[in-house]
Amino acid sequence: MQTPSFTSFVNETETEGTAIASFQDLLIPHGRTVQFLFSNFIAPILLIIACNGIWKSHNYNLKDLTCNLPLPPGNFGLPFIGETLNFVLLGSKFYKSRRENFGHVYKTHILGRPTIRVIGSKNVRKILNGENTIVTTHWSTSTRMILGGSCLSQSVGSLHRQRRKLVAKAFSHDALSSYVKPMQRIVKSHIEKWCFDEVIFGYQECRNLTFALAAKILLGFNLRQADIISMLHVFEDVSNNIISIPIQFPGGGLTKGLRAKKILLEKIGECIKKRQEENCSQTYVDALSLLLNDQSELKMAPDELKEIALELLFAGHETTASAACTLLMQLAKHPEVTEKIRDELHANGITESGPINYDSINGLSYVSNVVKEVLRIAPPIGGGFRKALKTFELDGYQVPAGWTVIYSIRDTQETSSMFDDVTDFNPDRWADFKGHMTPEERYQYVPFGGGKRSCIGKEFAKLFLKVMTVELSRSSTWKLHNNNPQMKYLPVPHPKDNLPLTMSPLPGFRSRSYTL
Repeated sequence: MQTPSFTSFVNETETEGTAIASFQDLLIPHGRTVQFLFSNFIAPILLIIACNGIWKSHNYNLKDLTCNLPLPPGNFGLPFIGETLNFVLLGSKFYKSRRENFGHVYKTHILGRPTIRVIGSKNVRKILNGENTIVTTHWSTSTRMILGGSCLSQSVGSLHRQRRKLVAKAFSHDALSSYVKPMQRIVKSHIEKWCFDEVIFGYQECRNLTFALAAKILLGFNLRQADIISMLHVFEDVSNNIISIPIQFPGGGLTKGLRAKKILLEKIGECIKKRQEENCSQTYVDALSLLLNDQSELKMAPDELKEIALELLFAGHETTASAACTLLMQLAKHPEVTEKIRDELHANGITESGPINYDSINGLSYVSNVVKEVLRIAPPIGGGFRKALKTFELDGYQVPAGWTVIYSIRDTQETSSMFDDVTDFNPDRWADFKGHMTPEERYQYVPFGGGKRSCIGKEFAKLFLKVMTVELSRSSTWKLHNNNPQMKYLPVPHPKDNLPLTMSPLPGFRSRSYTL
């Protein structure tokens, strides 16, 4: 056997060293690749999975462990933000998809809170009649911050009863009767203006009308048209952001809403001060004057009065504008309904542009059915917020104490078994009921909520819609530029294109001296 020389040993060693170095050179880039993949992709994915697991575990631990019932089906969404982004971006499609996937009682996590949404007359009835026993009022954080803690919708217990009783005087039979004349004058003046504009945007014009109406009749403010337009422009930031992500940051919805609220409260304060200084008398009693003259022990401070006034403006303006826009749209799409209205007006001796009174308006059964159908097919308020005071059962599921409960008005009316063809606009469907509904039927139609917190101004809203129906039908004709506009549902239902239309005086109609 030949013994290897030292030279050959060195050569072999160098060869092996080169091979090892080459292997290391090959391995190091791959090691860096693995490290890169782990730090940039795998680790974040694992972190997301871990956070999601912790998030689900946290929310499931919020259920009542003493209750054997399961939580409703549904999703909690992403960590921390839940399904809020989906809710804000998708609007009504968010609720529709979850209703289709999970049924009439389901869980979610929106606006910073674990939430259960409730649909259907039986479930809604339990929530509305359970005020102060199983639930209490609880609006979203952004709503509470923007409207303020002094408003009627946020107050509870004896304070709520006292303020509701006081404000209710502004919606009594006598008060409503006194509103008809100024209401008719304001409605007629706006319709007359619309008839002489080449093209109007129906939704925006309805907002102008209802803001002027709420400012004058509910608050007694004598505002110039320029002031109304200026305030309405600011008010849009309140309306558009009243339901928003409950975090303040530059350019955020809550920040915009609070800034607009501050401006409006300053303007409302100026109007209240002017009213007190002038001490002017009116032929009707508005809601604000009742609060200003209250001498009870619960008399409100100036800042509280301003927040109540802001709430009345919001409730009396935004929701009624939505309903008025729906009225314009549906009557344009169904001219046979307008003809039936005109026939009823003629049969009751209400022609051309003469004055009308509260009792004569309420005697118009078909007009009343038109208003009911408007509020059925597109309720201005989609639902109401509550907070569970204790754990209770709905459809075999637990609703844990402390959770937010949203009862749905829109979904409940859309899924109602009370009527056939629920998507059709048909005022004649109401002729069979003649004002009588069973308890089951009554909670399939809840445009104004129900129970102790039903909308206090519902008769005012219905009166306005009846006056508008009468004045539109007997003085004008109009045509939509788009018969099927895409709809938006936040903050209230309205056409995305603002409902462009052309309006003309009805042939033979004699214009009166009602001007803006």
